Amino acid sequence: MKIKRTGYLILLLFATAGVIKAQNADSLQKSHIKYFSLRQAVDYSMVHNYGVINSGKDLEIAKQKIKEQTAQGLPQVNASIDYRDNFSRPVFILPGELAGKPGEGIPVQFGTRYSGTLNGNVKQLIFDGRYFIGLKAARISLERTDKTFFKNKLAVTEQVSNAYFNVLSAAESLRIVDSTLRITQKLANETEQIYKAGMAEDVDVDQLNLLVANLKASNTFLKNQYSIAQAYLKFYLGLGEKDSVVLTQKLPELIRQKTHDPLLVATFNLNNNIDYQTIQTSIKLEGLKIKLAKAAFVPSINAVFNYQNQAQRDVWNFFQPGQKWYQSANFGISMSIPILSSGQRSAQLKQAKIEYEKTLVLEQQTKAQLSIQFHTLKNDFYNALSVYKNKMENRKVAEKIYRKTAIKYSHGTASSLDLLNTHNQFLNAESDYITAGLNLLKSAEKLEILLTKAQ
Repeated sequence: MKIKRTGYLILLLFATAGVIKAQNADSLQKSHIKYFSLRQAVDYSMVHNYGVINSGKDLEIAKQKIKEQTAQGLPQVNASIDYRDNFSRPVFILPGELAGKPGEGIPVQFGTRYSGTLNGNVKQLIFDGRYFIGLKAARISLERTDKTFFKNKLAVTEQVSNAYFNVLSAAESLRIVDSTLRITQKLANETEQIYKAGMAEDVDVDQLNLLVANLKASNTFLKNQYSIAQAYLKFYLGLGEKDSVVLTQKLPELIRQKTHDPLLVATFNLNNNIDYQTIQTSIKLEGLKIKLAKAAFVPSINAVFNYQNQAQRDVWNFFQPGQKWYQSANFGISMSIPILSSGQRSAQLKQAKIEYEKTLVLEQQTKAQLSIQFHTLKNDFYNALSVYKNKMENRKVAEKIYRKTAIKYSHGTASSLDLLNTHNQFLNAESDYITAGLNLLKSAEKLEILLTKAQ
């Protein structure tokens, strides 16, 4: 009896372990499922998208460059240690006259076997016009990098939004084809039974079977399109292959949001646009390059302090207390004065001025392009909205015609050809409606991106 109880206990433990393992596996699987509204998807991509991450790294590099530039004007301290073992010292020939042996060279070796030197150097910039201009340029470069970061985030926002729309579009198309396939398959089966009873023609069966085959092909194609759209969305979100994405919003809901977005009816403010602000930053940088080229004509001043501690030994006893070390030190100020560069500095200044003028021309070009872009995107949005409303009405009419024809066909007052034609008309209307909705969302997104105020 005791053995039986032990056996039951072991079985219970194994069963419990199996349940826990299954629960853990189920929990792990669920942890890979992520639910996103459009806003949540965009917010998630701002942290996990590969491009945004690297763009953020560029911003960090720009911040470190400011520190690097600042450090150039602060004290620079360096030290060095030099040790030598002169195991074969050089020989010098002295005139014999020095030792009372005229005409005979006397070989002499100078120095000790071992030598060690400790060097210290401190350098401090006192004045250099290029330093202060370079520091200001580094700060403006950080500003430009920050704007580039913002622009990259806008680009990722558009990518994620469009990918989100594409997934919903593919899912909606797949849903319509699936439901239509089920209805058509049922109708084909009923028609075949009627045909076997001698109350329908074989052409009716063939027509419906052909329709079922076409719907199955469309179903397979749309499933592949849906998988591809999901893969792109996960890529833009920075998700892995094991992650699953569930979208919590539908196309009609997003269309209502986008078409009632107050931003889309706002006037275009050029100064708020990120591209125009980036050009303004570039103008500042090019202006500093002119000042930097002019600073090359101005002297620079540095202060230097050197310290040296040296030992000469014939016996290796550098760390023995009481041995002599010979110290030396000096302090000085150096001034670098540019005198003649044979036109090199002058040519560099002229190049900087020309680059500045080019940036001013680019500013005017950007103004014109942004104005055209705004009016084009605004017209595209309202045209897309008009087309969407038209396709929505056409879809309702086509669906009504198809349903009435299906009822007539079931009563024997409409042919299979009539059913096939109205069915194709309904599917085309559905496809046009979904495409129009997708185009409307994408055109609204483009206009919204253009009107987004830069930070």
